Amino acid sequence: MSSQAKFITSHKSRVKRAEESRKNSPEKISVFDREAFVEFYLLEDIVRLYEYRLNMEQKKIVETRAGEMTKKRNIEKFAAIVNIFKSAIEIAWGEITAGNYKTVWSSIPEHALMVAANSLKYLPELRDLAVKLLRTLSNDAMEATRQNVLFDESLDEIEDHEANVRSVRGLPSAAEIDEIIRAVEVAIPDAKESSKLSSKPNLN
Repeated sequence: MSSQAKFITSHKSRVKRAEESRKNSPEKISVFDREAFVEFYLLEDIVRLYEYRLNMEQKKIVETRAGEMTKKRNIEKFAAIVNIFKSAIEIAWGEITAGNYKTVWSSIPEHALMVAANSLKYLPELRDLAVKLLRTLSNDAMEATRQNVLFDESLDEIEDHEANVRSVRGLPSAAEIDEIIRAVEVAIPDAKESSKLSSKPNLN
């Protein structure tokens, strides 16, 4: 059994967990919005998988210069993936606790993430999905917060611009998100067009 199979849980098992969370929540959550939890748990699975891979790489004993360089590159790649998904998790959880379930389930491409996390050969694809996910989730979360601010009389005096809206929900700043994205883009290069195989799973 691969390490991925141990960490990336099935959609069915995540639905079961999500249903338990829905039933135990003091807030009323529709079956439709339950999907936000299902997809949130997938992000947690991916972080656990890449923390495991990062830990294994850090423990690896190498004896050659080439081995050292490969180890260093892998550590950078895995650490970048962990960081970007942890950032996405923080934003997603903030939106879930605020009741903005659509922001979460509409931003996370569940099937594509499961396929890309399945094998290290799809790491460039996982990187691209993660970058798009973080940007979309951040923008959608900010818009949801902006709308909440507009309807919250207690926040009438808050100026409606990006920096203040982000601060209201504790969202990372645009500069912080750009820094996280740059780090993962530097650590993990784009997939080469010439390397695409006809047998490659559809990530759309």
